[in-house]
Amino acid sequence: MNSWLIIGVLTLYIALLFVCAFFGEKHASRLSTRGRMLLFSLTLGVYCSSWTFYGATGAAVREGIIFLPIYLGPLLFVAIGYDIWRRLGRVRQHHAISSIADFVAARYGKSGPLASLVTILAVIAIIPYLALQLRAIALSASVILEPSAGIASTTNSVLFLTGVLAILAMIFGTRQIANTEQHGGLMLAVAFESFVKLFALLAVAGFFMFAAPENLSQITGDIKTTFHEVQLFGVPESFWVQTLLAALAIICLPRQFHVAVVELRDEKHIRGARRWFAVYLILTTIAIIPIASWALHAAPHYLAIPDVAVLSLPLSYNQDWLTLLAFLGGFSASTGMLLVSSVALSIMLSNDLIMPALWRFNLISRHDKRLPLVLKFTRRISILAVMLMGFLFFNFFNDIDQLSIFGLLAFSAVAQFAPALIGGLYWRGGSKQGVYAGLLTGFALWAYTLLFPTILRSLPETYQQFSHDFLNYGPLALNWLRPEALLGFESFDSLTHGVVWSLGLNLLLYIWVSRIFRPSVAEQIQAESFFYYETKPLPSQSPTTEVSYSHQDVARLKVGDLITLAKRITGEEPTTRAFKQFCTQNNVELNENSSANGMWWRFTEQYLAGTIGAASARTLLTTAMVNNGLALGQVANILDQASQWQRFNQNLIMTMIDHMTQGVSVVDENMCLVAWNNQYLKLFDYPKDIVYVGCPIADLIRYNAERGECGPGSVEEHVRKRIHWMQVGSAHEFERIRKDGRVIQMRGNPIEGGGFVTTFADITAFRENEAVLEARVRDRTQQLADALSEQQLAREQADKANMSKSRFIAAASHDLLQPMHAARLFSTALEQSVQSEEDRKTLQQLDRALYGAESMLSALLDIARLEGGTIQPKRQAYPLHDLLSDLELQFKSIAAQRGIKFSVHDAQFWIDTDPQWIRRIIQNFVSNALRYTASGKVIVGVLRSSSKPNHIRIGVWDTGPGIAEEQRIKLFQEFERCGHTSPWGEQGLGLGLAIVQRMTSMLDYPVHVYSEYGKGSCFMIEVPLTEAPKVVAAPVQAVPLKSKAFKVLCLDNDETILEGMSTLLTKWGYQVFKATEPEQAQEMIEQENIQVWLVDQHLNHDQRGLDFIVDNRKPNVPVALITADSDPELPQQLKELNIVLLKKPLKPASLRSWLSGLKISDS
Repeated sequence: MNSWLIIGVLTLYIALLFVCAFFGEKHASRLSTRGRMLLFSLTLGVYCSSWTFYGATGAAVREGIIFLPIYLGPLLFVAIGYDIWRRLGRVRQHHAISSIADFVAARYGKSGPLASLVTILAVIAIIPYLALQLRAIALSASVILEPSAGIASTTNSVLFLTGVLAILAMIFGTRQIANTEQHGGLMLAVAFESFVKLFALLAVAGFFMFAAPENLSQITGDIKTTFHEVQLFGVPESFWVQTLLAALAIICLPRQFHVAVVELRDEKHIRGARRWFAVYLILTTIAIIPIASWALHAAPHYLAIPDVAVLSLPLSYNQDWLTLLAFLGGFSASTGMLLVSSVALSIMLSNDLIMPALWRFNLISRHDKRLPLVLKFTRRISILAVMLMGFLFFNFFNDIDQLSIFGLLAFSAVAQFAPALIGGLYWRGGSKQGVYAGLLTGFALWAYTLLFPTILRSLPETYQQFSHDFLNYGPLALNWLRPEALLGFESFDSLTHGVVWSLGLNLLLYIWVSRIFRPSVAEQIQAESFFYYETKPLPSQSPTTEVSYSHQDVARLKVGDLITLAKRITGEEPTTRAFKQFCTQNNVELNENSSANGMWWRFTEQYLAGTIGAASARTLLTTAMVNNGLALGQVANILDQASQWQRFNQNLIMTMIDHMTQGVSVVDENMCLVAWNNQYLKLFDYPKDIVYVGCPIADLIRYNAERGECGPGSVEEHVRKRIHWMQVGSAHEFERIRKDGRVIQMRGNPIEGGGFVTTFADITAFRENEAVLEARVRDRTQQLADALSEQQLAREQADKANMSKSRFIAAASHDLLQPMHAARLFSTALEQSVQSEEDRKTLQQLDRALYGAESMLSALLDIARLEGGTIQPKRQAYPLHDLLSDLELQFKSIAAQRGIKFSVHDAQFWIDTDPQWIRRIIQNFVSNALRYTASGKVIVGVLRSSSKPNHIRIGVWDTGPGIAEEQRIKLFQEFERCGHTSPWGEQGLGLGLAIVQRMTSMLDYPVHVYSEYGKGSCFMIEVPLTEAPKVVAAPVQAVPLKSKAFKVLCLDNDETILEGMSTLLTKWGYQVFKATEPEQAQEMIEQENIQVWLVDQHLNHDQRGLDFIVDNRKPNVPVALITADSDPELPQQLKELNIVLLKKPLKPASLRSWLSGLKISDS
């Protein structure tokens, strides 16, 4: 598309945004209630940034249903989070909250340092998200621009657009710096952009749906396929984590908090937004589906990156104007987020970082007349700085292709605000220290487990080895510190792992530390105002609230002084208008010479909080009043007068204490009794005249000690010790048994600011019940011990019987295999000599029967070995390609003969396994599939594990008869065939899956079985990945094979087996030398040029074939040891000696294959 056309359209569009903003500044307040409600709902659409516009399509193409959480989360929030939203709106109106940092600081004691911390963390969290928007603009421009377009580089173009958007945000985001003047112009521009991006998505989706009749069926088919995959494999675990993050983002993202809470004008708008914003999200979700369907089937030259499918679709149909509309939609999605985020972050930076720093270092006075200009300047500089940081992050990490990575980073970061935010609305016990501990820990873990791995993966090639080692082995090779597997937790995907660690510990520490460090008095008072205004009308709704209050020290400041102070911050015109509006709402006359009572101070603090933040407003007013001669105590008292309803009535408290079952006594900092209840008097039976307000607590302790209530020892020592505990503020707990047998539990805790409170509880009944229970526990424990001893004895006997059974099966199988081995050798030799077709068929039937018996005995022997523990897996790095290619060669001819489509999807992985065991497991799956599948196909494939990182699933799919639900329970039992018969006449033994179950259990490989009766089955195992070994291959010099027959030595103590072996080898053209004794074989070796040895392991007189080989072997002579033994050490021992192991019963095909591959010299 022509670049100048795009530049012209963008210029017109940005000009239109300026017009919208100017119009909104003047006329937005004149809209009807329904119009404002719709405008508010559309501004919430700023949530749908470029991630949802572009990245959702890419996620749908790459991961299917995983694109839904970013829409499902907000839908769940608007459906069930109404109370949270309503509370936030009411608290914002009462406290004039201007940002999420302001909210957290105001809730936890109006803490300036806490506001600064939240601001810093918010900026760190959002900068990658800002870069995502710039990345989306650059990516979309590169898709639609002509390659030969003569314009500046993409980076320069993005920098220019960043500057233009910064100017737009500075003009309409800082025109009014008072919170009472909401950004109507900017919000109208954002609402217009929300409409444009939704219209663009629906237009592209609608065009594709009706462009061709088959498109609707294609979309329907893709939807069915996706849901079928969900039914088969379930929903990925990250689905619910992303849903949670998206739901929390509605209130935790600074831009969403700004539009959903700060810009909220009327509580009714929330009810309207729950309908209209939900419709907006649902329409956006519906529009994504057809576009993703097109992207799934698009040709590569039309779609290189799935994230830009919205643009590529109309381009593929040569629809230039539709492409231009889609580009404007994506541009709107990015710019809307950039504008609101930059304004929200600039408010936080200015109010909670820059202005407090200017005041702290005396760079500007709080009474300076230039304060409004300075405040406006800091806001604009902050907007420019935020935009610039977003651009720099985009420039440095421009090689991260998937937009969803940036989005998930931001969502998981801002989710760390949720415990402090939601906990502050519902839990009075949350403290500032708990918020500090949770936020710092949560963000540190977020940076280590999510942000840091993303940065490492985007480093240049020169740092790739460092990145690989750090991510896979941890810092300094500390495996338990791997960023994506902390403390060895590898079960989750990287996002779930990072969120569980960061958000989980954040929440845990918020609760735990808050319980250790209880909220201070200032925090408790401030917290009560948050809870009060959840259910009570706001002061502006009750004109009589606080108007009648006056204070004896108030006369030192006039209303005019407060107005002058406010003008220095927000300017003359906004301040005058705000104070007049306040007077109108409360039916009060504005007299600047009248005394400023608590009502005026409370309003001034609230008004200034909307501009400079709650913490800074409190600091400013405190300074002003102290400078006018008020003591700090009076200042705090006056500023909180408007919240007198927060304090509990003392009589009510005393009534509650008197009805407690525990005795209570309260001592002040002078160690004098100031409060108690009736239960306290009853427990200690004090005389009437000894207890009174101001009574020294030492007198009461002395009285009890003299009566023996404090135990043995000096009376004065008892008094001294207890007074010392109270004076040092040491919490204590102990129990005392009184003379009458009652058990009294005493708990003492210090009071903040001095003093001590002690509770006394009569726990006699509890201790008596405890003693009875302990006796019962002892009796029951003894009974359990006796029962466990009997069970242990029975278990040992069962284990012994099982081992005996396994040894018997192994021995019997070995002895039975010997004659079976000889019979097969004779059968094979005889088959090659007969001429009659009838005799040949008879011999083939005999051979199949012998093969079946051999298979049965081999399977029994394998089960016995596995159960007896005589064999263990030999794990090593093994190329999956070798396994899959061998399987294809082994089974493709059988499948072809049966008319079954057999396909193997190769994969270039290295797995950690025992090569022989894994081969046997998959061979069993494929054999079963081919045995019971009458028609259709059998597929061997590999999938990435969705539950375990660095694992794959090797599976075998078939279109066979399937397995009934009731049969799956018995699937892995011995001799179980699930009631099916093979259409090819094969007779399974029912032992294959039993062996598979034991092998996978020893390898620690999970087995998954999916089956639908009548349609087919799927068997999968989950296998860990590993790195390929670095092997330097040594050159091998092959000796050419001579054309004449080999001379083969056969040494076996069984003459029948020798005869069968001789017959078979002679038929194959080899010259055979037979020996039953080692001495006889030694003579043959010395007399003849023996070229190949076949030696049985067990010879006469307890002699071993392996010993004979070691003692007599000549260099370069191929040797095979034949045995049915299950010694687990034998294969490795033979491998080191370069001796081939041939297992009994010996398969003629295996023997011939080995002999044919030998390269023998004449010498």
